Amino acid sequence: MHIIHQSALYLHIAIGSCALLVFWIPVFTRKGALDHKRYGRYFAYAMYAVSGSGIGMASLDLLFPLEMHAAEASLTAAQAENVIAQVRGFALFLLSLSILVLTSTRQGWLSMLHKAERSALRTPAHVALCSSLVIVGSVLFVSGVIIGSVLFMIFAVLQVVTGLRSLHYNFKAELQPKEWWIQHLGGFIGSGIGAYTAFLVFGGRRLFDSIFGDSFSDYSIILWVTPGIAGGIAIGYLSRHYQQRFSGDWAIKHATLRAEMFR
Repeated sequence: MHIIHQSALYLHIAIGSCALLVFWIPVFTRKGALDHKRYGRYFAYAMYAVSGSGIGMASLDLLFPLEMHAAEASLTAAQAENVIAQVRGFALFLLSLSILVLTSTRQGWLSMLHKAERSALRTPAHVALCSSLVIVGSVLFVSGVIIGSVLFMIFAVLQVVTGLRSLHYNFKAELQPKEWWIQHLGGFIGSGIGAYTAFLVFGGRRLFDSIFGDSFSDYSIILWVTPGIAGGIAIGYLSRHYQQRFSGDWAIKHATLRAEMFR
């Protein structure tokens, strides 16, 4: 079991590191261009691998916390209980982030692939995935309240809202013009939020602790929630931008301007 866990960890780190860089190529390339589509697809595949390995590791940590992290240690009953609580707490957070990444990536990918045709978003598998994000987010929030973790509570709210919005989009009666495009952007940006948060919390924490020592712990929450805040602002801005762009008023305005230019 430990070998499986370590193999999943190495895969998670290697592919996740590449995905953090690839994420920016579709962001800065022209939408609809060949590079945008190609690297967007690469990013989606990478996020599937990252989320899958994350779910695998988190599941093993939840089921076998001591075997995964303290198999060789001689612990008292109290020490073992403390290790189990800490391992399972972070495992729950990793599991929730992995489900967030998987749900957001799949939601954004299917929305772009099928556009206004939403039957693929209403399959039992995808509905269960979106619902599982709401469930795990709710559990994470309760856990955050119990242990007093603001980080857990913030991301729990993000996960519940993301899951509910995805379900609402999948089943609402009518879509606005090209609303699938906005859903695509939101899904992939949400996936990037989860990826960068996982990097900062699980990898960046060690780096910054080694540089700043104990003083970093007082400000770590700011760094860890930065991807969520920045991503949320980006999603809100882009959603409003493209809603205006795809609305009838925008089209009429620009058609009128073009007509005036060529009179």
